[in-house]
Amino acid sequence: MTTSHLLAAAAILALAGFAHGLFGIGFAMIATPLLALFLDYRLAVALAAFPLLAMAVGWLVVHVRSRSALAGQRWLLPGIAIGAAAGTLLQVSLPERTSIALLALLLSASLAVPWLATRGAALRPAAAQRGAPVFGVLAGMTESALNVGAPFMLLYGSLARLGRFEQLIALNVCFALGKGIQLALTAWSWPAAASGVALLVCTTASLAAYFAGHRLAGRFDEARFRRLLRNFIVCMVAGLLVRVWLLA
Repeated sequence: MTTSHLLAAAAILALAGFAHGLFGIGFAMIATPLLALFLDYRLAVALAAFPLLAMAVGWLVVHVRSRSALAGQRWLLPGIAIGAAAGTLLQVSLPERTSIALLALLLSASLAVPWLATRGAALRPAAAQRGAPVFGVLAGMTESALNVGAPFMLLYGSLARLGRFEQLIALNVCFALGKGIQLALTAWSWPAAASGVALLVCTTASLAAYFAGHRLAGRFDEARFRRLLRNFIVCMVAGLLVRVWLLA
């Protein structure tokens, strides 16, 4: 990467880390499409992988005090693991143009999560929980293949009537397990541009901003953030489609 690309990537990851620290979600959905607008897609995924893994593991270590808190995720774990392995194999085999197009499609679909949750309001939570392995596979696959697994976890949490804390556990379990498997399976084909210096700069910027945001958590309106995130996603989908067209 050029110096300007590295500084831009670090600034984007810092912004995404700050938002993630504030609200517990948003890192990958902000960082991945922005990075993909000007970097090779696999490089964009690699630069975001270490910070997200560190944030997810750190959050679980700090907030999950007992095994019983993880008990509700036991049906998600096998699905996430299987999906993450499959998604990693998919990621290394897909052309960049296809990956970016799929990311645009996934982000577009994420806008429908509130509508789908409303439509599924009559579904019994127990029925949604029985579908946890399927949601786990989908979230794990999109987490490792496209670097965005939150939409399926958020939909699962809404349908299963998870409380906010349980939802955050599910999200961070998905991020930690999905990213851990992805990094382990792609170590042999790591992008050359993701050098030690680049990873150190980007990870440091992300985590510093994340901790700053975490200190301010609860002081800002989350509903407003979600509205802003939806508007941001619409803009990113348009930008990614332009990028796909330019790569043709």
